[in-house]
Order: sequence, then C-alpha cells, then structure tokens
Amino acid sequence: MKNIGKRSRVASSVSLAMATLMASSVMAAESDFELEKITVTASKRVENLQDVASAVTALSADDLVNSQITRTEDLVNLSPSLTFQSGGSDNASSFNIRGIGTQSFSSGVEPSIATVIDGVIMGRSGMAFNELLDVQRVEVLRGPQGMLFGKNASGGVVQIITNDPGDSFEAAINTKAILSGTDEYRVSGMISVPVTDTLGFRVAAFTTERDDHIYNVLTDRNVNGSKNSGARLKIKWQPTDDLSVKWSSDFSERSGECCQPQARTATANEAHFLGELSASEDNKSINVAGELYNESESSGHSLEANWELGEYTLTSISAYRDYSSKSNQDVDGTPVTLLDINAGESSQNQTTQELRLTSPQDQMLTYVVGLYYFKQSMNRDFQRIYHDLFGVFVPTFPGLKFGSHYEATVESTSYAGFGQFEVNISDTFRLLGGARYTNEELDFEFEREQAADVYAPIVANQALYQDATDDTDWSFKVGAQWDLNKDVMSYVTLTEGYKGPAFNVIFEMTSDTTLPVAPETSQAFEVGLKSRLFNNHLVLNTALFKSNYDNFQAQAQDASSAAFTLLNAGEVRTQGIELDFQARPTEDMMISGGFAYIDAEIVDFKGGPCSPRQVAADENSCADNSQDLSGKDLPFSPKVKFNLSLEYFMPVGEDHELVPRATYRWQGDELFSMDQDAEKSQDAYGVLDISVRLESLDQPYSVTLFVNNALDENYVDAIVHNNIWAGSYDHYYSPKSERTVGIDFRYTW
Repeated sequence: MKNIGKRSRVASSVSLAMATLMASSVMAAESDFELEKITVTASKRVENLQDVASAVTALSADDLVNSQITRTEDLVNLSPSLTFQSGGSDNASSFNIRGIGTQSFSSGVEPSIATVIDGVIMGRSGMAFNELLDVQRVEVLRGPQGMLFGKNASGGVVQIITNDPGDSFEAAINTKAILSGTDEYRVSGMISVPVTDTLGFRVAAFTTERDDHIYNVLTDRNVNGSKNSGARLKIKWQPTDDLSVKWSSDFSERSGECCQPQARTATANEAHFLGELSASEDNKSINVAGELYNESESSGHSLEANWELGEYTLTSISAYRDYSSKSNQDVDGTPVTLLDINAGESSQNQTTQELRLTSPQDQMLTYVVGLYYFKQSMNRDFQRIYHDLFGVFVPTFPGLKFGSHYEATVESTSYAGFGQFEVNISDTFRLLGGARYTNEELDFEFEREQAADVYAPIVANQALYQDATDDTDWSFKVGAQWDLNKDVMSYVTLTEGYKGPAFNVIFEMTSDTTLPVAPETSQAFEVGLKSRLFNNHLVLNTALFKSNYDNFQAQAQDASSAAFTLLNAGEVRTQGIELDFQARPTEDMMISGGFAYIDAEIVDFKGGPCSPRQVAADENSCADNSQDLSGKDLPFSPKVKFNLSLEYFMPVGEDHELVPRATYRWQGDELFSMDQDAEKSQDAYGVLDISVRLESLDQPYSVTLFVNNALDENYVDAIVHNNIWAGSYDHYYSPKSERTVGIDFRYTW
C-alpha cells in the first residue's frame, strides 16, 4: 500500500513515545486512577470496547461535554476517520468514514454511512444532523457494517445512544453562551423520575440559537443563522423480571435565513454585479436579493421490548419516523434577479421493524440472529425560475422568465435476515462469521411542468412517468480473534458490504435518460490490535485496513448543463491505518487522541465528470466534457487527520477542582469534488481549542470558560462551482472558522 509503511512508522513512534511516558510512573504497581472500562453495543450486544473485533471510536457523555460537542456534525473533531460533506443544507449533507460517503441531491439515493439513534436507522442523510440531547455515548463504527446494521451502512455507522430512565430521581440543566465571535446560546434540561419500582420516565429538551454571521451587502444585515429546539420523552416499564419495555418519542425543528454560499473567486462579469463585495478565500459577505430560508422538522416514535428467555434475549424494535425540509438559495449570488428561486420541499416517512435473538456469551457458540424490515416514502416538490435579463434564451426579448416545477415520489422497501457468530475454539482464540440476505425494491413517479407566470419552461416538460428496480444480495463476514494475553487482543476480518440500487431523481431527469444506478458492493480487509497497558493506564487501539468498492455511487456535476448526475464511479479503494489512545500517566493528567492516515483513491473511472473551468482549459483532456479519473483521489477525505487532548486536574481548596484543557486537531489538504478541480480544494489547517473548568467535588455543578479556534484559523465547509457564472467559485464559510469565547454552566440533582 502506498505510503502505508511510512505512516505505520509514524504510528509506531507515537506508541513508543506514549509507552515511555507511561513507564516512568505506573509500570511498577497498580493505582487507584486507572482508566475506566468502556462498554459499547457495536455488535448488537453490550461488550467491553477492547473485546470487539472491529474499529470503533467510543465517545462518552463527558468526552462530548468537555469538547463542546453539541451537534452531530461536530463529531468529526474527535474521530479522525470521520469527515463531513456540507451541501449547504442538512438534506444535501452527509458523513464520510474512511473516505466513503454519499452526497446527492437525488431523492432516489440513500446514504452510505448509517446514523442510528437508540437502535433506529435514520433513512435520509438530513435526519442525521441535529442536536446531541441527553446522550450517554456515541460510537463511530468504521468500515462496512451492513452485516448487523443493513444496506445503509456500507461505509460505516454513527451510533448515538441516549440515556434511559433510571432507578432514582435525576435532573440537570445546562446553559452555554458565546461571549465573543459568532453569538450563540444553548439551554438544555433533563428530568428523570421513577414513578414506581417498575415504571419510570425521562424528559429532555433543548433550545439553541446561532446568530446570523454572513453579512448581506444589499440588505445591510447578517444572514445564515439558525434556531433549533426539540425534546425527547422516554418511558421504561419492567412488568416482570424477564420483560422490559421502553417507549421513546422525540421532536425537533430547525429554521433560519440560511444558507447562502459566499463568492470565493469571481469572473469579470460576476465581479461587476457584486459591486463593492470582493470575492476571496476569507470572504464572509454576500450581495444577494433572493429570499433565503432553510427549515426542517423531525419526529419519531419507537417501542423496544427485551424479553429474557432463560439465558437468551429476544429484542424487538418497532419505529416510525417523519422528516420534512424546505429551502431556497439565490443561485446567481448577485443582487441581479437571475436565478433567485431555486426552492424545494421534501417530506419523508419510514417504518422499521427489527427482531433479533442474542445468545449468552459464556458458551462455545455465541451469536446474534435477526430479521429486519424497512419501508420508506419520499416526496419532493421543487421549482426553479430564471429571469432572462440578458436575453440568453430569446435575444430579441430580454427580460422574459423561464421556469419549471416538478413533483416526485420515491418509495423503497427492504427485507433482510442476518446473523453474526463467534466460535470459541479456546479461552484465547475465536473464529468469527456472519451473513446477511437483503431484498431491495425501489420505485418512483416523476412529473415536470411549466411553472406559473413564466414565458416558457426552463426545461422541457415531462409527462408523468414511473420506473422501478429491485435486487437481492448475500453478503458475508469471516475472521478470527486472538487474545495475545489478558491485556492485548488482535483480530483479522474480511467483510462484504452492500448498498442497493438508486435512481437519479432530480430536476432535469427525463424518461429517456433515467436508468437505475447499479448497487454498490465492497470487500474490506482489516487487521486490528487492542491493548490495555501499564496496569490499565494506557488504552491503545490500532487498525490497518484496505477496502475495495465496485460500482461506487457518486454525485457529479455535468460541465455542459450544470445538472447534478448520479453515477457509478467504477472501482474505488480506501486503505490506511488508524490509532486511538487514552492515557492517564498520573492521577492529575489525562491524555487522549486519534490518528488516521487514509489513502482513498479512484481505481478505475474513465468517463469521469469535468468542471466548466476544466472544459474551457481542456485540462486533463476535458474538451469533450469527460476525463479519466483513474488513479485520482476521492473527495472529502484528507490523507492525514489527527486530534490530541490534554487535561490537568488541579485541586482548589478541599471541595473544588480546576481542570485546564487543550485540544488540537489537524487535517491535510481536502478536495471537495470528484472532478479533481484544484479550485475546489482546501489547504491543510489546524485548530486549537482551550478551556478551563471549575468543578465542585461535593456539589453537582461546573463552570467552563472556553476559547474555541484560539488561533483564529480560517477554513470552509465546502467549495462549489457557481452554476450561473462559469469559472466562478463559492464557498460555505464555517461559523466555527473564527475565534469564539464562551461560558458553559451545568448543574445536576
């Protein structure tokens, strides 16, 4: 593997340095400040993280709180293999793990990275991005996880586990405010009440607001802020010693005058209309007349029952979820009314049912087997209106309006049976295996017509038509696990992944050009080592992996029409090495972090897309609107990414503790588009966050003063080509790309 040897030596050097640090103080004997053991449910059963034969990053509630992580997309700060693809709205954004993910505007494609909340898979990417409310822990499962989590997990899983009602009364309140930088506040609270010995409930709620941070020159005010609120109710009932039933309901909403990209580079024509606004890499201003909005609502209900059948556990999870969103951007990005209406509304509902049987662990053959059902319906309503001020369509009559409106419905149904097994050959050696059968059905209806009050459609009308496809798949997993000693475990696995077929249900589609995109399949090889060293004062986990994906599903933009296409990008490969560690060299110090080197490459893709700039310059033989992308890098995947955190615990009097904390994260160059356009690339950058926390040791409160992005490092969430001005580029300036000073207060009962 290219450069793997070099990166392995880097990881080895880090491990040696940590070992040397630890040996000086803890090698001699045990102490009372050992690291706590971490339990996860990555294998659909409760296990010690160090016993799981898979690469998993586990983040506790304290990890999230101390790192100021309040939204799911911020998890990328603590998991180096996890990256975030920003599409300007939640609906068009997605996660990547090890370079694999799916970003698409199509209603007929599903994500490659599954987001699971309390055992329920979120069917659309937009549902994954929300506030982290009353969370117990987050698990990032890296590599194909479809064996247990299904077709939406071909690249990995982000699993969020929230807190259940407890046996005693609990309550908490948290307030957070930004004092300098982009103004923001957050208030959340929780109460958990045991009504009887067998019945209890837990309620959590939040509200948060981030002020507008992008200045609109035309209106002389700021935009691109957001307001979020939501709540969750959990009821837990245990009618018998063998039966436990849990009901969960949640609701959240988000709104804002958002999200308009900012001009990064501008052609002479665009610059003329931008007026006093100058396009640049650090531009945080816009000059637009179009209406901006981005709104979403999400709600769901689930019923989980666990029935103990002797030493076996039968689990049923039934769930129903709704999700809706609407948004509009000023596409031309100028105060001239050209393409100011590019508005869409989506609504989605899903029904899921999982039934599984878990065996006891203290026998020769242990297993998890189950059945899964998933049904999803997606409705999309979209309108685009172009004001032809310059007579592009009808030169003799400039000023005419052209517009089209489409409606589409996409329905998908999936049935699956699965099993994962472990054969204990001896006390120290185990064989691993698994299989999943998937039956997939996908169909859609589509109709496009001329919009109201326009001269003509902007795209030819399309009468109502429909299409359907289906597929079945068997995928397998084999491996072995060997305990080298009581503190060190090694494993090797070969896993197949599967993601079902898709349709490119977008504005420009026609009955003549719409064909199903083939299923995406993968094979992933992983070797890992998990260790607890120096009397449990150092946890060090490493994984070496190589995954090949065939018929990789990717979105690209056609250079001639600016339409977004969904295609099979031939074969892609991702390989690399990862390292996670947590160390407590002394009672007063905690060190943790992660490192990832990921070489994500397009192996074979000869008819790849080109950007308009590449076509104009005939870059890489793009004159015919296509290029050979074989051997090029996959987007949204920096080759190197790491994070490092240091905490120091200082007694203050007899009943308080002061905890200074510093976290540094760094990532290499990042490409934002498959077409390899160098203008859509961001240079490497690093971010330093610092804080100091005062905790009461006998009273349940804490106060934290923090400075995020202390070095004021400039970076963006995405770089895109402007669809009106050929050769111009826009970016989404991150609100976290500036120094912010804030305070956080927490109190619990």
